[in-house]
This record gives sequence, structure tokens and C-alpha cells, in this order.
Amino acid sequence: MHVDRPAVGITNFKAFRDRIGFNATQLLQDRLLDEARGSADPVRLMRLFGITSSTAIHYVHAAHPEHFTIDPTQE
Repeated sequence: MHVDRPAVGITNFKAFRDRIGFNATQLLQDRLLDEARGSADPVRLMRLFGITSSTAIHYVHAAHPEHFTIDPTQE
């Protein structure tokens, strides 16, 4: 932040979001997948994002399909 520049507020954020064309859902999905690529730990994802176990496993499976011989969500 700089004193000569305006504060970053929700209006500025919305204008930026609209200009580059992303939405909050896409941003969350990308963040979840990125975190799953880094840790491959569904419990970590559940604690970090407050998601269910099936959602966490879904993201870990998408990030690391080589770790799954049987799809754990289909049991």
C-alpha cells in the first residue's frame, strides 16, 4: 500500500475480477487443486478449506491419479 494510491476495497476488487474474467468458484477450485498437488493429503485439505472428505479425496485424486488404484469415492 502506498499513501498516494487508493485503498483496495471490494469495489476495486470487483472491477479487477470483471476485467480479467474469473469468478470466486473458479478461484477456489484452482486453489484446492493447487494445494492438493502440493500436499496430496486429504485431511490437510479438509482442515484448510473446511470441505468434506469426499471433496478432498476428489481433489487429491485429480492431482495425483497415480496414487489411486481403486477410486476411493466409489466404495
